[in-house]
Amino acid sequence: MKKIVTGTLAALTLGVTLAASSAPAEAKFGRNAAFFGGLAVGALAVGATSHAYASPGYAYGGCWVERRAVVNGYGDIVGYRRIRVCN
Repeated sequence: MKKIVTGTLAALTLGVTLAASSAPAEAKFGRNAAFFGGLAVGALAVGATSHAYASPGYAYGGCWVERRAVVNGYGDIVGYRRIRVCN
């Protein structure tokens, strides 16, 4: 969850920076175009970042991540671990 929040904040910072620093876009199209252009870039970055961290399904090369139980010497489940599984 920390990675998703960090990626979202980074994307929003990038979008606001692009919206604030685009002088040629302001001169030609006005302030609204620069703002919405930066917002679109930020939204694309957030979507790409959140999909990369939150997708538990198939990834590149036929691999995916599964949760597997971790057992102690007595056979008791003591937790779960994410393991990469490939075909």
